Amino acid sequence: MFARIVACVDAAPTGLHAMEVAIQMAARFQCGLGLVTVLPWKEGASDPALEALVPMDGEGRPVHRLLEDGAARARTLGVTDCRITYLRGSVTDALLQHLAAEVPDLVVVGTRGLSRGSRLVLGSVSSRLVTEAPCPVLVVRNVARKGRPGPDSGPTRAAAAGRPAAVK
Repeated sequence: MFARIVACVDAAPTGLHAMEVAIQMAARFQCGLGLVTVLPWKEGASDPALEALVPMDGEGRPVHRLLEDGAARARTLGVTDCRITYLRGSVTDALLQHLAAEVPDLVVVGTRGLSRGSRLVLGSVSSRLVTEAPCPVLVVRNVARKGRPGPDSGPTRAAAAGRPAAVK
């Protein structure tokens, strides 16, 4: 069904959840996986040695560590083709350019659940990917909603506990 799935990852809980869902799907469908992030600075604008030290998540892990951990987890679940890609520039533009060049079978991205007004003012990476990506886009939530489990019961929590979690 899928030959390659790409996860758009950032250090927010929603981005990490999207990465975990993509890992689970790649393992289930035995396909390739791309973990992609966009660095917030342009090439040459910072020292590469310093980039590795910039903490990006709540635990102070730098972004390269988050992606390396995700790739290692994917490999333990049997995903043999896992590639990490670092992009630079405007988040949505960089992602769309990368997706146009690679054209995966599916893109997985998180959503922060912005209100309609916030989306109009700030824009939304997931909304723009849904409308402009050259392939299907799966937008995953990481928040509790009426009658649905919240982030503490999903795949991310199971992964943190070291147990496999099924994608429903």
